[in-house]
Order: sequence, then C-alpha cells, then structure tokens
Amino acid sequence: MAIAKLLSATLLTATFAIALPAEARDPCATVLCMWGKLKGAGVVENCDGPVADYFSIVKKRKGKIKLSQTANARQSFLDSCPKADPSATKSINNKFGKVI
Repeated sequence: MAIAKLLSATLLTATFAIALPAEARDPCATVLCMWGKLKGAGVVENCDGPVADYFSIVKKRKGKIKLSQTANARQSFLDSCPKADPSATKSINNKFGKVI
C-alpha cells in the first residue's frame, strides 16, 4: 500500500514537472515585445512567442468571445511582470486588449 502511494506521488510530481514548461510564459518578455509593437517597431526579433502568448489569452462563455473579460485577463497577465510600468501595461492593453 505504501509503495502504491509513493509511486502515485512520484508519477504526479513527474507529470507536473513535464507539464510546467509548456505553460511557462514570461509576462516581462511579453510586455517588452508588446511595447515595441505599440510604439510601431513592427516585427521585433524573438517576439513571436511572447506576442502569441498575449493574443492567446481569450475568454469565452457559451462559445462566444467575451472582449471585456479577455482584455481583463490580458491586463492581469501583463501586470504579473513585477518590473513593468503599470502605465505602460495599460497603454498596451488599451490598444490591443480587445483585439482578436
């Protein structure tokens, strides 16, 4: 019985260790890349992933996209970068928060 619990816990831990990198998104990289996009820098090198992370945040209810909830979730993601200037994240989100 104790071996089964240990094996279960080990398997669960391994699953999280494998799954976490797929979910790892860097909000600070996203802020930096989206700031460049906001300021008209166009395509910035190495920004495809961070920009895609931002635009992949889409909130739906009953199959319909909820633009205000999407914008709020995107703002929360940008705000999770502790070094980001809140006025910069608001500017980014004001322009792109409801863009699908």
